[in-house]
This record gives sequence, structure tokens and C-alpha cells, in this order.
Amino acid sequence: MTPRALAKRVEMILDSITFEGFSYSRRGTFEAHKLVLSTMLTLRINLRKELVKADEVASLIKKEVTLDPPSCPDSLAKFIPETIWPAIHGLTTVKVFENLVQSMESESLQWKKWYGDEKAELAELPKSFKDVSQFHRILLLRALRPDRLSGALTQYVMDSLGIEFIEQPSFDMQICYDEMTIYQPAFFVLFPGVDPTPDVEQVGAKYGKSTDLKTFTNISMG
Repeated sequence: MTPRALAKRVEMILDSITFEGFSYSRRGTFEAHKLVLSTMLTLRINLRKELVKADEVASLIKKEVTLDPPSCPDSLAKFIPETIWPAIHGLTTVKVFENLVQSMESESLQWKKWYGDEKAELAELPKSFKDVSQFHRILLLRALRPDRLSGALTQYVMDSLGIEFIEQPSFDMQICYDEMTIYQPAFFVLFPGVDPTPDVEQVGAKYGKSTDLKTFTNISMG
């Protein structure tokens, strides 16, 4: 096997292991947390590939905020809420955005248009920042438009790892059952609105087990 073929083979194995590990983990994750899981995985992989910087990832996670920022300029105060100004000013600690405030002042009309866009994650940014990377756009949304962050993260994961890390098939009890043994059982954490009983009963019936207490093949016994 040539070095190039070997490298490709290793990459394919890594991709397969990554997806299987993610797929296994997301089955035990609440729907609301699956995007968090896929985003964390994407950031970890992109860090390893040196596509993003560790300090910028940290800024995304903790959200840079200036505790006592200077007053918001009048040209920005007309459309920027006072509550998000500390986050905007805090973002200037990231090198890419060190001139963010000056840009927002000089291009206030363009920033106002972008800020007010219904889908800011897709709208064109003002001229001085129109060529920033997808990851840096997410940092901007984190500070200015957190309401559009989920959509941007979803697209980021799809572009980085593939749509299969976002759109997953629904839970399949048969697959779960096939992985179980008498030494490796499964348990369900129940919460309002979700009941796995019909899925369990369906698989049980397939193997001659029943929840009928009048029979000897009670599902609780096998």
C-alpha cells in the first residue's frame, strides 16, 4: 500500500469511528442538547486540524464581555440595545475584531441593516467584515444576535462534518436490542412526553415475549 493510499485509508477509518462514536452518544442525549454535542465535536476536530484557534473557541464558549465598557457611541446606541454592548466591546479582545467598534461607527447604516435582518446568519456583513470566516461570523452572532446562533451552528456542523451529524434517524429499538447482552443491559431515563414502552413491546413480541402477565413469556423476564 502506497503512503497516499495508507493516509486515505486512515482518514476513512477516523471518519467512520468519529461518526459511530457520535451516533452512539447522541442516542442518550436530549433533543435540545444534540446540537451542543455535535458542535463540541466539530470544534474539537477543527482545533486538531488547526482550522480554528483555541483562544477563539474559548471566546465562543464563555462569551467575551467587558464588565465596565465605555459608553456606547450615539450612532450605535440608536439600534444597539444597552444589554448587548458589553459583549460587543468584549469581542474586541479577539484579534480579528479588534477594530469592530470603529467599523460599526464608520459603517453604522450597514451594521444597522445587518443587525435588523431576520436571518442575520445568512445576511451579508458590512464591507470591513464581509470576508470573515464562518467561525468568526458565529462569534459575531454570539455577541450581537444570539437568537440566530443555533442556525449558524447547525450550518457550521454540516459544512465541517456533514449533514449526517445534524439529521439523524429516529431512535430504533431494534438496533439498541442487538447491542444488548445479559451482561450489558440498557435502561431508559423517562421524562414527560416520551414513552419507550411500545417500542420495547414491539421488539419483545418479535422474539415471543409478552407483557401479558397470564403468559410465562413475560417481557420482564427476558
